[in-house]
Amino acid sequence: MKGVVHYINQQRGMVAVFTEQDYSIFEIISGDNVEVGDSVSWRDDTALGGEMLTNHTQGERYEVYFQNHHIHQSQLGQQLLIR
Repeated sequence: MKGVVHYINQQRGMVAVFTEQDYSIFEIISGDNVEVGDSVSWRDDTALGGEMLTNHTQGERYEVYFQNHHIHQSQLGQQLLIR
């Protein structure tokens, strides 16, 4: 699955990636060089839990923890733990 980083909650390390029609949410476990606009990819669109993420923009790989997939934009605040 491929997508572009659209939102980051820096305080919680939560990231929303826009895929083809919706968003995937992950928590950064290792590395912190993820920025809005970065092109990223991972194994598939159903993986939950630990996963390796490739950041094509930065040329790096990170360990992340996928929380959810297929999230509508209206649910991003709740998913990113933004109050």
